[in-house]
Amino acid sequence: MSAHFQIQVDYNHTAFTPGDTISGKLQWTPTSDAKTVGFRLFWYTSGKGTQDIEVIEELEWPANQGEGSFAFTLPNSPYSFSGTLVSLIWALEAVLLPDQESESYVFQLTPDGREIHLQPVENSQVGGGKKKWFRQR
Repeated sequence: MSAHFQIQVDYNHTAFTPGDTISGKLQWTPTSDAKTVGFRLFWYTSGKGTQDIEVIEELEWPANQGEGSFAFTLPNSPYSFSGTLVSLIWALEAVLLPDQESESYVFQLTPDGREIHLQPVENSQVGGGKKKWFRQR
């Protein structure tokens, strides 16, 4: 039997600004060998290169409890963004332990609540034709 999670965010918001509170309720149906449900607020990078991840805050409940409420105050940074090579994604994640079954709720954290899209740099002069930033003596 696999676990079932339902992450309910108040007002169904998916875009937030720094200092906002993301709150709601987590409901779950545990497996028979489940001990604990962990719940975390975190961000991670996705794309080329090494993945970065930082957990901001965590909660835990006994698996047999079946539900729990959460409220996290969002930090000032980093902002969510999407680019060609890398994106930064904020999420809430519920994890059943020790099974490691999980469910996530992805959201945006930006200065104005709108997603930030990084545009590719065109006509870049990387390599040749470098500008001189220092005066020669």
